[in-house]
Amino acid sequence: MRVLVTGGGGYLGSCLARHLLAQGHAVRVLDRFCFGEAPLEALQAAPGCEIVRGDIRRLQEHPGLLDDIDAVAHLASLSNDPSCDLDIDMAHDINVESTLELAKQAAQRGIRRFVYASTCSVYGKGVFEILDEASPAHPVSTFGQTKRAAEVALLRMAHDAFQPVIGRTATMYGVSPRMRFDLAVNQMVATALRQGQIIVRGGGNQWRPFVHVEDAARAFCLLLEADSAQVAGSIFNVGQDGGNCKIRDLAERVAAHIPGTDIEVARDDDDLRDFNVRFEKLRETLGFHCEQHIDDGIEEVAAWLRDQPDVDPFDPAYFNVSRMKQLRAKPVREGGEPVAARFIPLSKPSLGEEEEEALLDALRSGWLTSGPQVPAFEKAFAATVAAPETLAVVSCTAALHLSLVDAGVRPGDEVITAPITWASTGNTLLNMGAKVVFTDVEPDTMNMDPASLEACITERTRAIMPVHMAGQPCRLDEIHAIAAKHNLPVVEDAAHALGAAYKGRPIGACSEYTCFSFYAIKNITTMEGGMITLKDPERIRRLRILATNGMAATAWERYGRSAVPTPLEVVEPGFKYMMGNVSAAMGLQQLKKFGEFKAARKRLAEMYLAVLQDVEEIELPTVQPESEHAWHLFVIRLKPELLTRSRDEIAYDLRQENIGTGVHFYGLHLHQYYRESLGMQPEDYPVATALSKQILSLPLHPQLSDKDVNEVVAALKKTLAHARKRR
Repeated sequence: MRVLVTGGGGYLGSCLARHLLAQGHAVRVLDRFCFGEAPLEALQAAPGCEIVRGDIRRLQEHPGLLDDIDAVAHLASLSNDPSCDLDIDMAHDINVESTLELAKQAAQRGIRRFVYASTCSVYGKGVFEILDEASPAHPVSTFGQTKRAAEVALLRMAHDAFQPVIGRTATMYGVSPRMRFDLAVNQMVATALRQGQIIVRGGGNQWRPFVHVEDAARAFCLLLEADSAQVAGSIFNVGQDGGNCKIRDLAERVAAHIPGTDIEVARDDDDLRDFNVRFEKLRETLGFHCEQHIDDGIEEVAAWLRDQPDVDPFDPAYFNVSRMKQLRAKPVREGGEPVAARFIPLSKPSLGEEEEEALLDALRSGWLTSGPQVPAFEKAFAATVAAPETLAVVSCTAALHLSLVDAGVRPGDEVITAPITWASTGNTLLNMGAKVVFTDVEPDTMNMDPASLEACITERTRAIMPVHMAGQPCRLDEIHAIAAKHNLPVVEDAAHALGAAYKGRPIGACSEYTCFSFYAIKNITTMEGGMITLKDPERIRRLRILATNGMAATAWERYGRSAVPTPLEVVEPGFKYMMGNVSAAMGLQQLKKFGEFKAARKRLAEMYLAVLQDVEEIELPTVQPESEHAWHLFVIRLKPELLTRSRDEIAYDLRQENIGTGVHFYGLHLHQYYRESLGMQPEDYPVATALSKQILSLPLHPQLSDKDVNEVVAALKKTLAHARKRR
């Protein structure tokens, strides 16, 4: 039989792998070997053993892991209570979600036998004095709770083609290739020998079952080899009845083997775990008997320590929780643990039942494209941004295009904008046949620099298109003054700026045209969508015609219940840009929540600003005194002169820490087409060029929790600390 042993470099796994090999089985071991190389060295030399260095949470990195495997012994986990209490999410991710993912992949590959190493800790505070496999589980620790959750989920998967078997181990002891001294017997022996004392926590009257690690390994061999009729879909306690012992009695047994040991009973750490477990089922079903007893283990561990006087049993390498703390402080690229147990996305839409119901209502109405929700959404949006008129369209790109067409931009004309922006800003102009003219940007806001604007204006300039980067308003008074001087319209790219204000005026009420985005991750979403707001309400009629293929009526106006059919005429060549009824229905519900979204974004941004102000390797975003920031993005600037790693490398390191980031934006003048076809050079816009290599967006969206922010900050500080230049 070919067996995959996950956690095969661990305390139990290294013993199990050795036993399986001795029985003539082939073994594939998956382990990170983060507690040392000793188990690896022993296993590598064994014929029939294949080593795969890897993390159970990243199975996608090892697509051939289950190839030619007949059975799985899944031992990899975050083990013991202190380790799991470091981060509940991490414990759940490793012990539950990763277990189920491995089991699903094994079932899909046709692997029938799946033996799962659980723990008698699932009994927790035992309901009865004596506990067996039929007793109700009552875990009182994160470790026990996550193990029990995995048990339940695995047993639900059981069928003829997939046979999970649960082995609930007693607390193990004894010598293993991967030694541990955070287990009760081993720890008491170590403190007795090295410190002359044993401290008993929680009063010492709690029952615990104990089993030698070699006996546990033999039991798991039997569970892997046993006939399906005997074990499939079953739970087995792994240990022996004589191995049950009260903690205080255990301390006295250890002290009897090591004369001169003092015992101190401390009551400052009351322990709710108390379980006296029976192991009859394993004995009667498979004939299992333990070969070693607690006194044997005490002598064995004591001899191991006496033979190695230079070994410090209190080194973090022998303690799961201490080692895990070390790993959490170490970058993942160097073998450490990610700060965040689960991926924290850069952004995500904030949707609820209200949006679902609104979408269903719109779908059931039969009005999928034009419909009554569109004018309702336009009216509500106009009120939100204090705009005289609005036009809902399919995207912000469409909004920019229509605005520029209405403003009179034609092929060969020039439009001035900023290079730090999304591609559609420049691409729209190029696809119109217009010439893109960039100003440089301000280093603190990344917005159009008014000081360089006037020098860009020529007789062919037809419009100015400022971009409110990340939700920070541009200096509109200065831009408007220059535009008015040259009789030029201002088309604001406000894709990020819903909720922003400039000198008390909402963005959307300041310029001839303002264009918003409702893309999936914007401040509100309609899935895809955009809006034009107008300062001059007289322009709305032509824009509606342009947005409806140049026709004077929408489908809702032509076919609605009160409509009177008339012949349609094209008034001027237009585009199919009108927003649909379904999208508008979602937008209406999003607008109702927008106040909450805006407040959440502001609060999160202020949290970042407060906790990151002392990080010298970065510059934080600023808020201009005359402006209200929309906080669509939280963009930091790295100081490359203080770091050994580039922005892209820092972003990679953060992704390894389970933190999503973004680059908003890599200057358009640096993109291949703009360089090669338009002849733009990095030195033409030095501020934008420098920023393009320094900026990094951190997660920011209303669903971000305080814990998420704390983990983002911790990951950033950790990453920067390991990338800091020595001085």
